[in-house]
Amino acid sequence: MIRRFVRWALVVALLVLLVVGFVRDPLATDMTGVLRAPSFAHPLGTDELGRDVLARLAHGVPTTLGSAGIALVLSALLGLAAGAATGWGGGRIAVLVRAFVDVLVALPPLIVAMVVSLVAGPGNATVLLALVAVGWLPFARQADSLAAPLQRQQWMLAHRALGASSPWVWRHAVLPALAQPTAALAVVRFPAMVNTVAALGFLGLGPPPPSPEWGAMLADSVNHLGTAPWLLLAPVGALIAVQAVAARLARPDQSSPLRTRDPREARG
Repeated sequence: MIRRFVRWALVVALLVLLVVGFVRDPLATDMTGVLRAPSFAHPLGTDELGRDVLARLAHGVPTTLGSAGIALVLSALLGLAAGAATGWGGGRIAVLVRAFVDVLVALPPLIVAMVVSLVAGPGNATVLLALVAVGWLPFARQADSLAAPLQRQQWMLAHRALGASSPWVWRHAVLPALAQPTAALAVVRFPAMVNTVAALGFLGLGPPPPSPEWGAMLADSVNHLGTAPWLLLAPVGALIAVQAVAARLARPDQSSPLRTRDPREARG
């Protein structure tokens, strides 16, 4: 009971901080209030241009988490379609696709994202392209491994014996069986997406300044670690919070809404 109360109190406090940050201007500068420590007026302090860190952190949520979320959805859809088609269809094309995926998986994701960003130039669209370029691979491999055995399941053979068409089987049997594992993998992969967005922003490959973005905030804090450590602690704390929430949602217990189920249970 006490743990639940503390947990909800922390959630409410974070939501209040985000609301306070959203109503403030993240681009407003005040050269008379440069590098001020956290106070009542500025709960997370100010940066080297006198901008409110809380405002920049809150307005960075759509930029950082939004980019990661959109890229995650696109990656999940692309990977699900490619992997399910490969695992269900088989043949030489499936072998080639699997070999291509294995080669890309062997490459460091951040390096691939950096190459894409360097070629396309910095910006939000580039970040999405870079994330999707590497983000669909785990979903494709999972969908491939799950779709292939479905054809040999008794309930799948029964559908075919009763004359079910391929579109009906895909809509009512294959995709529902893959939806739950895909959702669980998306929760697990979300922190990695967020970290990649922040890494690209830290390297200057994200949205151009002065856009509020957590990776860019980390880069700006490097020169003030000794005099203004709150510039580093704010975005790092936000990234850790994302990791903690995702880890809690992905816990494989019976009460988790993302618990992987049997395909027959998922379709029923």
